[in-house]
Amino acid sequence: MPVKAVIAEIAGRYRRVRSGLDVGFGDPELSKTLRELRGGVWMSIGREAEFPFEDAQFEVVVMEGSMVSRAAIREANRVLLPDGCLFFTVPERTRKQTGYTPPEIYRMIREGFNILSVSRPKWWRFGRDGRTLTVCAQKKAWREHKSFIRESSLPFTPFRSRT
Repeated sequence: MPVKAVIAEIAGRYRRVRSGLDVGFGDPELSKTLRELRGGVWMSIGREAEFPFEDAQFEVVVMEGSMVSRAAIREANRVLLPDGCLFFTVPERTRKQTGYTPPEIYRMIREGFNILSVSRPKWWRFGRDGRTLTVCAQKKAWREHKSFIRESSLPFTPFRSRT
């Protein structure tokens, strides 16, 4: 997996990461590299079906491409803070290569995430690295939208007009 593409995507979105999780990487140096580049606290876990963390613990989750599945994405959604981001790189399906297409990725993550970007490497790198898709998706925060707050049940709400 081209980790450099994920690191570049994180660098473009965050100046500093307070808490991050990398999932499925066998290399413990990745957490160290991410910590040095973006700061914060980084945790690593292996290829586990359920993540051993409480809900809403991490600002960023970086997932290894072979770990990407509907169940792993659901677990990532569970451990991410509201508006947290999920990053992963998967092989793109072509005639010569198995993998995912952008619509398949969208169908897999649309329930809990908004896709912020799907990027490919530059065209001159296709022959060297294979065709990959680097995905950045932000957790949906629809439950916190002001239209879902019942004003009558709260003594004070910032969304109520003061007259």
